[in-house]
Amino acid sequence: MSYKVLLIDDKHDHPSLEAIKKMAKMANIELVGEKYHVQGMEILKNDSSYEYQAVILDATGYKKSDIDEEKESNTGLFYSLKLLSELLDDRIIPWFIYTGAPRNLTNQEFMEPILEYQNVIKFGRTEFDYYTKTLHDKELIQDIIKEIDNLEQTQIQFQHKHVFQIAKKINVPSEDINHLVTIIKSIQSKGSNLDPSLYFTQLRKYVEYVFRDAAKYKILHENCFGKDGKLNLTDSSLFLAGELTKHCKPNNVKCLKTHFSKIMAENIKHLLFITGAASHTSDVDPTENMDYQSYREQIKTPYLLYQLTFTICDLLVWYDNYLNNNRDTELNKNYWISFEEKSYIAIDKDWTDGCFIEKQSNGYGTFKPNDGSNSIGIHPKAIDKYQIYPGEKLKVRTELSPDGTKIHIKEIIKI
Repeated sequence: MSYKVLLIDDKHDHPSLEAIKKMAKMANIELVGEKYHVQGMEILKNDSSYEYQAVILDATGYKKSDIDEEKESNTGLFYSLKLLSELLDDRIIPWFIYTGAPRNLTNQEFMEPILEYQNVIKFGRTEFDYYTKTLHDKELIQDIIKEIDNLEQTQIQFQHKHVFQIAKKINVPSEDINHLVTIIKSIQSKGSNLDPSLYFTQLRKYVEYVFRDAAKYKILHENCFGKDGKLNLTDSSLFLAGELTKHCKPNNVKCLKTHFSKIMAENIKHLLFITGAASHTSDVDPTENMDYQSYREQIKTPYLLYQLTFTICDLLVWYDNYLNNNRDTELNKNYWISFEEKSYIAIDKDWTDGCFIEKQSNGYGTFKPNDGSNSIGIHPKAIDKYQIYPGEKLKVRTELSPDGTKIHIKEIIKI
């Protein structure tokens, strides 16, 4: 494969750059030189046929003219970075900063604006913010080829940046990120040559990655894991939906706070049913799912896979947003109840639903039960401990005072 790369450098025809030009030629890269940044950016803006696949930016040179500008500076570089950033919605052009000026090396003022652009999208190896002339010529050539070869994948990850950022945040392996890219690539290319059966297991893995991360913050109950560390996805989804689990050991569990919305709960239930009957990803074999095979015989399209892929994207975005407001592990555990199935009704009846209707001037609050029974006072310390406010819906457990004359609230859960 051959490549065409624009080199913006006022000394692009200088003998000092002969070494990298020869190296580029050996790697089938055609380097096309341009002296000034403004003219170089005009070339890329007008490159409607996508002739150029990447650009090398000299860090210190001239923006528009070596006659009108008194001396070399970084102004041209920052002009180019700004324009390349503006082009991102239409086209991604991998860019690489190439410098030999001593004043740029380890210069924080030089680096800060560059890092802002690299926070949006970063090309090349992680450890290089820029490439030093002569010293990093080999690495530059290698990284240019790698970025061009991966450009379609980069484009997809950038277009769905929030989704892939969350996936990386919860430590989804690169291999599984690539699977998601492949599916989205198929969606965008309107291709139908993808075998959905090969990817259903990958989508189940994404559900597991989210659930395992939720367990770190006690949003998901530890009983959803078996002794061998395997995660029961079906029971996990029930727990997050505020429903009683069915196969947890040593006891089934329920969450008094419904983490999933009704739509999300139904979507994940639907996804898990379609992608297989197994309850943990490592054992899933989509070809054994007879319901799916029957469906596939009648409708040989990838659209069902596409639908479930968007469910995964929604799940990732939901989880990231939800976690931002629900990181308190102790509070999350406070919503757990664990019981044998026979004791479910009795335990659930220990709790009374209602609303915190007012906070009085003396600091005490008033809890109004939904069943119409008498209001109960809430101690100021309990209001501070549970961080509750008038208007919030609550579940409370009560007990008699030592003298048996009053009812005290001993535990509160927001709902």
